[in-house]
Formats: sequence, structure tokens, C-alpha cells
Amino acid sequence: MRRRLLTTLLMCMPLLAVADCARPWRVPFEDWRPYAYLDAAGQPAGLEVEMLAAVAREQGCSVEYVRHVSRNRRLHMLASGELDLLVAASYDGPNTPSLAWYTSAYRHEEFAAFMRADAARARPAPQTLAHALDDGLRLLAHRGPYVVPLVAEFERRARLTGFEDYAKGVELLSLGRGDLLLGDRLAVLYAADAAGVRVVELALPVRRDVVAYKLGRKRFDAAGLARFNEALQRLEARGELQRIRSRWLGPAASSPRPAASAARR
Repeated sequence: MRRRLLTTLLMCMPLLAVADCARPWRVPFEDWRPYAYLDAAGQPAGLEVEMLAAVAREQGCSVEYVRHVSRNRRLHMLASGELDLLVAASYDGPNTPSLAWYTSAYRHEEFAAFMRADAARARPAPQTLAHALDDGLRLLAHRGPYVVPLVAEFERRARLTGFEDYAKGVELLSLGRGDLLLGDRLAVLYAADAAGVRVVELALPVRRDVVAYKLGRKRFDAAGLARFNEALQRLEARGELQRIRSRWLGPAASSPRPAASAARR
């Protein structure tokens, strides 16, 4: 009897996968190197692309990237069902329990502050962002939710310039439009290297956190969220996600701590 029940459950699993994967997952795409970009063949590539592809394969699903979606439209499109999920979602984002689910965490996210190398040689580097604010320095930061509350004070004092992509942020720094550039550590380093701009990472604390996938409730129900998290757990247990992280982030890249992966509802 037990064997018959197990056989029945195994036969039903593909049906569940088919229901979840009746069409590809619709995901917004942006040039966000090294996390996402178009390769020489014009195909999506990068850390986030590889990780999401692994999760989709594990569930028998596929991914369809939607281009030219501005950041301020994404949450609305997720809520309406025009998009199915968002990558690299911070748990402290807008709390929309009726519109989206947070999955378990799947990688760390590290923010850092940078100066031009010549500017760093010309003056003592600030020890904290509060010191930079008191010293009258101007801040460049990625548009979107502030990674630290102090960024709002730079804005209040008219010493904040936002940018949409990291290539633009590095360009603004090189032109002297800001003294400090605050953003995703790896994205800044890649953009600076591509532009040939020498930057210095400052030894001041900014933020290190974990990110998750944000699933739209128009596409995923509670059972779909559970299957998504189970796929993440299986990939983590087999070492597949760690191999992807290590290839892009280096051997020291670690999996998120279990305590940090409890998703908000």
C-alpha cells in the first residue's frame, strides 16, 4: 500500500510542475554587470541569469526576460501579473503581503563606498558616511530604496545625485559630479574596470545583507512558493548554487546563513 501511494505521488509531481510551468516565468531584464547582461550572441548571461536558470530547470520551468522595464514600474507589474518574479529582492523592500511572496535567501549582497583614486590620494578618506556628510562631501547612489538611512540626509542637504545604471554612476564619479559613489560592490568594480576609471574602495561600513526572489501572487500560490523554496534547498544541498556563486564571486562566496533565509510573508 505504501509503495502504491509513493508511486501515485511521484506520478503527480510532473503534473504539478506542468501547472507551475504552463508558460515561462516573466522577469524584468536590465544590464547589471556582472549579474545580468547580453553576451556576444545577444543572449542573457551573468550571475543572476545562471542562478535563476538553475532554479527554473530544477522545477521544469523556463524564463522569459522582459526588457525596457523601468524600476518604478516593476512592483506594479508584479502585482498586476505582467511580471512573475523579481530577482535580488531585499527583505526590507516595500511590504506588500497581499501582492508578493519572498523566497528563502539565495546569495549575499554587499554595498561599499568608493572614491576616485586621485581624489583618495589628495585627501584623507572619511571613516564613516556620517563623517562624509559632516565634511560636506557629495554622494552618488543608485536610485531605488536607500541602502542606509543616512543617504536620505545627503538628499535633504542637496548633496545626493542618483543614477540608474552603474556605468553612469562611474562616469559621474570620473567627471567629479560626486565625491563618493555608493552601490553594489561588485557592480561598481566591474563598471569602473570597463570604463578604465581607477577607484578606491573605502574601509568604511556600509551594508552586507541577503537577497531573495520576490514572487508575484498572480502566478505563485503558497504551494508554488513552497516548491520554489524546495528547489532552492535541493540546489544548495547539491552544491550547484555554490558553484555558480564561486564562479562569479570567487571561492570565498558563501551560501546565505539559514537564519537569514526565513522569508517574510
